[in-house]
Amino acid sequence: MVSREEVFIHCGGIVLEGVLEIPEDAQVPCPGGVICHPHPSFGGNMHNNVTRAIKNGLVRRGLICLRFNFRGTGQSEGTHGNGIDELEDVRAALDFVDKLPQVDSGMLLVAGYSFGCWVGMRAAARDHRPTRLIGISPPVNSYNFSFLKDEIRPKLLVAGDRDFVCSKKPFLELLEEIPEPKMGVVLPGIDHFHIGREQDLVAEIETFLDRYPFQKK
Repeated sequence: MVSREEVFIHCGGIVLEGVLEIPEDAQVPCPGGVICHPHPSFGGNMHNNVTRAIKNGLVRRGLICLRFNFRGTGQSEGTHGNGIDELEDVRAALDFVDKLPQVDSGMLLVAGYSFGCWVGMRAAARDHRPTRLIGISPPVNSYNFSFLKDEIRPKLLVAGDRDFVCSKKPFLELLEEIPEPKMGVVLPGIDHFHIGREQDLVAEIETFLDRYPFQKK
């Protein structure tokens, strides 16, 4: 069972809405995860099927999870910032999770899907606190992911082989360029939206966390 609570996150002069989910059998203090949603201009929000799948994979491994809406999305205040201002949204979400009494601040994770992958991983690259990174369907056709070439924290990247936003060739090239520890997965027969195949994502996330378990400091 998982308890669910609507929360509000202060980010500079605006407030972001979020949903905090806590596994009832969580071993406190436990890891905490921040989940970033796809592009709001194309209907993306924290209730997206892939962000929910990420959450399911994380809570199954005992993480407290925060999904939140980027600025200008849903009830979050502010206006869309083209992936620039949203970096502050991720930092604010990390601050929120980091301060939860149930969370071990040495065991934080950032995960994101599509636009949320790009924003979340860039934010994590500037923040030492996350110790695990997860990116689903990184939009390599549109955005630069070269910042991952120096990323030495354990990371999972997953894409479908029919993804028009994350084409297989540049995705595999990115996987080759980034250092270990890493786990890269190409899911056969899956496009960018993962509809009906969400359990494949849950399985890969669980495998990643089993392979690179959190270490208490």
